[in-house]
Amino acid sequence: MKAMKKKTYLFLTLIMALMTFSACSDDDDEAVGTQNPEQEVAGTYIGTWNQKLTNSSGELQDENEATGTIELSANRQWVANVTLKQADPVVKEEISDVANCSGNSTSGYILTNNKSANLGNFSAKVTNGEITFIYVTTITEGRKTYTSTNTFTGTLTTAE
Repeated sequence: MKAMKKKTYLFLTLIMALMTFSACSDDDDEAVGTQNPEQEVAGTYIGTWNQKLTNSSGELQDENEATGTIELSANRQWVANVTLKQADPVVKEEISDVANCSGNSTSGYILTNNKSANLGNFSAKVTNGEITFIYVTTITEGRKTYTSTNTFTGTLTTAE
C-alpha cells in the first residue's frame, strides 16, 4: 500500500512539474494596440476634399471639391494634433484641433473628437498610409439651417 502511494505521489509530482513548463510560450504574439498610435499616424497627408451642403430636408444644395492637406502630429500619448490646411472653397482657413488616437497597424488607427471647439465632431481612419477624414458642421443663415459634410481622402507624403 505504501509503495502504491509513493508511486502515485511521484506520478503527480512529475505531472505538476511538466505542467509548469508546458504553460510557457516563447512565441511573440503581435500586440493588440500600440502604446504610441499618435506617433504612428504623424505626418502630412495630401488628397481631395469633398463638401456636400444639404438643407434641413436633406436636399443637396451645393457640392465642392478641392485639393488639400491634413497634418497630424503627436501631442501626448493617445492624443494627436490635427491641422487642416486651407483648401478653398471647402476649408476656408487653416484649422487646428486635437483628437483621441487609438488602434494598431493591422486594423488601422482611429482619430476622434466629439467635443471639438474648432472643427465640430470629426473622425478619421488611417490605414497603410491612407487617411479618410470626415467632419460635419451646421451652418445657419437667417432662418435656414444647412449641414456641411466634409470628407477627405489622402495619402501620407511626409512622415514625422
